[in-house]
Amino acid sequence: MSTIKVNTLDSTTGTSITVPTGKTFVVTDTGALTIGGVAITTGAHVTATSSTNPTTITAGNVTAKSNYALVFDASSGTSTTFVVNLPAPADFATTVITVRSNAAHGSGNKIEIRNSGGTEVYTLYHVHDYCTFISDGTNTIRTGDEFVTIRGEVALTSNYTQGANAVSDLFDAVGANYSVVEEIGGGWDSTDDDWTAPFAGEFMLAGSILLDGYGTGFGLKKNGTFIQAISGAQVAYGNATWGVKPFVLAKDDVITFWVSSTNSTPIWYGNAAATSKRTTANWWCLRRY
Repeated sequence: MSTIKVNTLDSTTGTSITVPTGKTFVVTDTGALTIGGVAITTGAHVTATSSTNPTTITAGNVTAKSNYALVFDASSGTSTTFVVNLPAPADFATTVITVRSNAAHGSGNKIEIRNSGGTEVYTLYHVHDYCTFISDGTNTIRTGDEFVTIRGEVALTSNYTQGANAVSDLFDAVGANYSVVEEIGGGWDSTDDDWTAPFAGEFMLAGSILLDGYGTGFGLKKNGTFIQAISGAQVAYGNATWGVKPFVLAKDDVITFWVSSTNSTPIWYGNAAATSKRTTANWWCLRRY
């Protein structure tokens, strides 16, 4: 074996320097091969675990790594915001970073991922939620390889008799006679009896209506204006608004669930037991924008 000591390689002719077939160019130290001053690594991967609040991913964590995965445990405490800080974009231009929740969250807990400027870029609300990030050297970019859980249900706990020819905000009208069955994401307001979108995205808004009376479905208002119309006496036998469909919402859009009656006085069924017939409203996230 011989050693050649040079500071610069140059071709004798042309502009290319070729490693011949069957030969391997070996760089011993990880990250010692650079292009334009940026370390080039292939297949270098590291997984870290944490439950520390806050946790900061540093430049040293990701240097010379092509992939860095942080699995986070947010099981301790309740109503706690755990913060994960990403490195500056210039520090992970060649690294893919994934932050993933790996344990059932304490009630109301969330993992808020922030860029190096302290701005929230994604939040994990439930076990197995995750988000992957890349950088162009200047900006922190979500790759689209991500999943977030926003899901909830409220249900009538006793029957509600609606007046004739009425259009009503159902959960406001029934007062205390409903319960929050499930809420992941913290959007339901039990004072105003409405749900607020935590971020811009595409959401399913629906429900299960059981009643003694003519058929109807939920009318939906966004910020006080119907986005799924419903009417009372103008429709003789209720409203054909049964369909479940997605709605595009902005951050902080407020949703209320409405029902109507004709000249009869329908009874909207409620019960404390999930196995009984009862009326529910439901929401869940399809995609965060």
